[in-house]
Amino acid sequence: MILNKKVYKHFITHMSNMILNKNILSILEEFCLDYSKRIYGRRVAGKLKMNQKTVSNILNKLEKEDILKYSTEGKNKYYFLNMLNPQIKDTIKMLEIARKNKFIQKYGRLKELFYALEKRAKGILVIFGSYTNFTSNKDSDLDVFVVGSLGEVEDLENLYNIKINVVKGRENINKQDVFVKEIIKNHIILKGVEEFVELIW
Repeated sequence: MILNKKVYKHFITHMSNMILNKNILSILEEFCLDYSKRIYGRRVAGKLKMNQKTVSNILNKLEKEDILKYSTEGKNKYYFLNMLNPQIKDTIKMLEIARKNKFIQKYGRLKELFYALEKRAKGILVIFGSYTNFTSNKDSDLDVFVVGSLGEVEDLENLYNIKINVVKGRENINKQDVFVKEIIKNHIILKGVEEFVELIW
């Protein structure tokens, strides 16, 4: 389905405004950890330390917006991305960019390192591991997943006093592979958002 420019512009503006809402973004980010994930509202509220009623209202709003759908099991509603929505891929791409921006702000001292890696990469560049789940410390390695190529990083390691572990993947990745599953569930896309989304779709 191809959207006309006016409708698409309205969609982009609307989604951008929604993502600016911290609570909405935090909840939508949960679905970026696994595009096929089914989420129970109470569990999200507990994980994000948010009021359960607030979470419920946001999930209902996203369902009415056709971003999410839900299935009922007993008395519980489980929400998941509405894959029938022709705009859902664009929604995910915007969310991934918003997650990247939050990540870079979180690790402000390494901002220039991330930009340097992005410039040296051709193809897809993804951060995974302890940095993306925010359990890293000053001795942690920076784990990088690349589909394509990445230039020399030794000078960056010396400059920022950090070990960079580069893992190379292929364009026909096996999504059932345990390692790939971990990257899908715990990633920040520094470069190649569109390509990565298509790769794991």
